[in-house]
Amino acid sequence: MEINIVAGGPDIYIPDLRKLNSKEMIWVGVDRGSLQILEAGIHLHSVFGDFDSISKDELNRVREHSEHFYEYPPEKDATDLELALEWAYKQVPDRITIYGATGGRMDHTLANIMMLADEKHMKEGIPTRIVDRNNEIRLFKPGSYVLDETEFKYISFIPITEEIEGITLVNFKYPLSNVTLYRGRTLSVSNELNFKTGTFSFLKGILLVVRSRD
Repeated sequence: MEINIVAGGPDIYIPDLRKLNSKEMIWVGVDRGSLQILEAGIHLHSVFGDFDSISKDELNRVREHSEHFYEYPPEKDATDLELALEWAYKQVPDRITIYGATGGRMDHTLANIMMLADEKHMKEGIPTRIVDRNNEIRLFKPGSYVLDETEFKYISFIPITEEIEGITLVNFKYPLSNVTLYRGRTLSVSNELNFKTGTFSFLKGILLVVRSRD
């Protein structure tokens, strides 16, 4: 089972959801993102939000067509997206993908990316990514990982923690062997795979991996 969450970011950054849908997926709307799911003709499983960004008619439509409806006050200690993500982790899916979390307000974009670095989320061990039309964003704990060639050609490795110790990149245009990356430096930005697959591994830290189309 996969859970797809659609937040209320600008429409222009959200991929065509119809091309991404399958029977094994559960779709969750966050505030205005719920309308994106309905417009794509996809079953709306659950909805989260204070719904301050949609009209009364739109709210009624979302309420009518959602299987589970969770409404919150505008003033609270977590964003609507964080509340939806907390719920998603409790369902123990194989993967979580978040759309509509980038573009528009920069504070929202940065907060959404950093939300993935929350220790309790990292402990869940459920692969979680943020995807828009041009980027795929994931955070990784120490370990060894395989990356396959996709439409996202460029790959950047960005330290979230102060240092990433012992990173090694194999089958990349710019390989690394047991190198330390430092937060705020750009050594590992805009790499590319040399083959259909490549591997990266590291020993310590939290690593942000951004795959980009352009």
